[in-house]
Amino acid sequence: MSKDKTILVRIYVVYVVIALFGIGILAKLFHVQFAHSADFDEITHQQIYERRTIKAPKGNIYASDEQKRTLAISVPRYNVAMDPYCVGQSTWDEGIDSLAYHLSQNFPRRDKDTWEKFLTYRRDNKIMYAMIEDSVTYAELQKIKAFPIFRKGQFKGGLVATLGSHRVKPYGALADRTIGKVKEKPGEDSLYVGLEGAYRDQLLGRDGQTLMKKIGGNQWKPVHDEFSVDAINGHDIYTTIDVNIQDVAHSALMRQLEEQQAARGCAVLMEVETGHVKAIVNLERNSKGYYKERLNQAIGRRSEPGSTFKLASLMVALDQGKVRITDSVNAVGKYHFYDKTLKDSRSWGYGRITLARAFEVSSNVIAKVINDNYQENPQQFIDGLNDIGLNDKLGVEIVGERSPYIKNADQADWSGITLPWMAIGYELEQTPLQTLAFYNAVANNGKMVKPQFVTEIRDGDEVLERFDTEVLNEQICKPSTIKDLQSMLKGVVKSGTAKKIRPRGFEMAGKTGTVQLIDDNGSYSDKHQASFCGYFPADNPKYSCIVLVQGPSKDIYGAVVSGTVFKEIADKVYASSIEINQTTGGDEELVLKAPKSKIGSKQELVDVLKVLNVPVQNEANSSDYVVTSSGERKVKIENRKIEGGTVPNVVGMGLVDALYLLENSGLYVKIRGSGTVKRQSISGGIPLVRGNTIIIELS
Repeated sequence: MSKDKTILVRIYVVYVVIALFGIGILAKLFHVQFAHSADFDEITHQQIYERRTIKAPKGNIYASDEQKRTLAISVPRYNVAMDPYCVGQSTWDEGIDSLAYHLSQNFPRRDKDTWEKFLTYRRDNKIMYAMIEDSVTYAELQKIKAFPIFRKGQFKGGLVATLGSHRVKPYGALADRTIGKVKEKPGEDSLYVGLEGAYRDQLLGRDGQTLMKKIGGNQWKPVHDEFSVDAINGHDIYTTIDVNIQDVAHSALMRQLEEQQAARGCAVLMEVETGHVKAIVNLERNSKGYYKERLNQAIGRRSEPGSTFKLASLMVALDQGKVRITDSVNAVGKYHFYDKTLKDSRSWGYGRITLARAFEVSSNVIAKVINDNYQENPQQFIDGLNDIGLNDKLGVEIVGERSPYIKNADQADWSGITLPWMAIGYELEQTPLQTLAFYNAVANNGKMVKPQFVTEIRDGDEVLERFDTEVLNEQICKPSTIKDLQSMLKGVVKSGTAKKIRPRGFEMAGKTGTVQLIDDNGSYSDKHQASFCGYFPADNPKYSCIVLVQGPSKDIYGAVVSGTVFKEIADKVYASSIEINQTTGGDEELVLKAPKSKIGSKQELVDVLKVLNVPVQNEANSSDYVVTSSGERKVKIENRKIEGGTVPNVVGMGLVDALYLLENSGLYVKIRGSGTVKRQSISGGIPLVRGNTIIIELS
C-alpha cells in the first residue's frame, strides 16, 4: 500500500472513532433526558427548595402590676460558632493569634492561649464546628464579625452565626426559681421548673412551615405556597407576683442570710383574701459562698416546723372543747415524758400562767397540755389536724410540691413521746407554703384558700382563661376558736417572743419557731431552723407571710433571725400600700413631704403623680426623660437631656428605663444588682460606639 493510501486509511479510522464517540454521547444524553428525567427533576428540586420550620415565639410571663412588667420574655439571640477547617492556611497563620486575643477579651472563660489551642485542635483534626458563644445579641454579633479571620466572612473566615430565641428574665434573680425554665431533651429526661414548666403548653405556641428557595451562595428566600403555615405565638401568662414586693423580700432575706451565714432560706408573702402570692424568695448558698435561687424550698422542701405548729395543736384542742385559752397551766420549765425531757428556752420556767400566755412565750408546757388531753385517744388529735386539711397537699400548679407528713396513731413508729413532740412541731413535716396557707386561713377568719401564682392566660388582650380563688376549706374551725387564735397571735408580737420586732404605726400577728435540724444519719444536729409566720395588719389583715432560715450561725431564735426579715418586709409593704396604709385623722394632712421618685420617663412619672394627687412643678419642656426632686408639698421635674450620638446617662433610673435607652443606642448591657442605677461603666455624654459593652450597677 502506498504511503498516501496509508495516511488516508488512518484519517478514516480517526473520523469513524470520533463519529462513534459522538453518537455514544448523543445516545446517553437522550437516555438521561427521557428515561431518568423525573429522578433528576427531583434532585434539582431538592437542591433549590427546602421546607423549613418557623419557630413560634414563646409567650411572655408578666407581673401583676398595672405596668405589665415582664418577668420572662423571648428575645432574638445568635449562636456563634466557627468552621476552622475552611480557613486558608495563610489567613489562619496571620490571624489566629489576634483572633484568640479578641475572643479572650470578650469571652474570658478561656484565656488567649486556651482559645488558640481550642481552635487549632479542631482545625488539625478536621472538625468543622467549634462553638464560640451562645445567646449573643445582634450588637455583639456585629462586633464579632470585625474580629481577625472572622471579618473575611462565612466561607473564608469560618464564622457561623445561627439565629435563635433566648429566654430573658429582665429582673434577674428575682423569683428566678418560681418563674422557672424548660429544657426539652429528646430521648432524655426533660426539665420542667416553675411557671415555665407548669404552663409550658400554653407558652409554647404552634410552629409554622414555609417553603424556602435557594437564590445563590447560601442565601434563601421564602416562597409562599398553599402548604405554608404561619407560626402562632404562645399565650401570655399573668402572674400574681408584684415586682416591688418581690424586690423587698429578696433584699431583706439576702441581707439576713449573709449576716447569719446561713445555709438557705425562703420567704413568701401572700394576699390573705385571694391567696395570691405576691412574692416568693428561695436562696441557697452555693459552693463559692454566694446565695442563688436553686431549689424552690417554699414548695419542694419540707421540714419539722417547730413552734409555729403550736397554733394548729391548740386549734384542735380548743375546737374540740378540751381547753380554753384562759386555763391556768404550770410552766415549770422542764416537762418529762418517759425518759425524755422537754425544756423551755427559760429553763426556770414561767410559773402559773394562762394557756394564752404560754403560747405567747412559746412554752413547751403546751406539749404537756396536749398529751394530758389526748394520750388515751391520740388519733382524735390526729383526726383534728386532718379535718383542717394539714395532711393534704395544697395542689399548687408548680411541679415539685412535697406532701406533708403527719403520723397516724396506729403507725409502727408511733411511740409514747410522739404525741407531745408533735404538739410542738416535731415528728411531723410541712413545707413553708403549707404552714403559710394554714396561718393565712386563721387571718382569713377560718377560710383556707389555695396559694395562687397565675391569674390569667391571654392571647394579646383577649383573656383565654381566668383563675379565680380556690377555697380548700370553707371553715377550718369554729369562729370562736379563730378569735382566740387571732388574739394569741397578736399577743406574741405585743408582749411575747416577738415583742422586739413589734412595728410602729400598725400591728402584726404571728408566731416564732425554732427547731433542731436532722442530720444525714437521722439524728438531731447542732444546726437549727428559725422561722416566723404571721400576717399584717393584725386587724383586718391584708397579707400573710412566712420567713424561714436554715443553719444560721450567729443566732438561732425565730424572732431574731426570721422575725426581723418579716418585720422589714411588713414595714416596707405597709408603707407603700395605699389600700392598707390609710391615714386616720380625717382631713388632717399627716404626710407633708412629697414622695421621692426615680429618674425616668416624664410622661409616666406625671401620670403616676397625677393619680396620687401629688402637685408637680414641671420645668421639663424639652426632654422625654426627667430628673426629680421632692419639696415639702410637690415634686419638681427638670430635663434629663439624652443627646444623640452620645452614651445616655442612666444613673438614678430604674432598670426598665435604663435598658430601653442603652439598648436602643446600640450598646450591649450587663446588669449587676437590683433597684436603681447607681453607676455605669461608660460615662454618660461621651461619644457613642455602637456594639460596646456597658455595665450598670444597681442598688
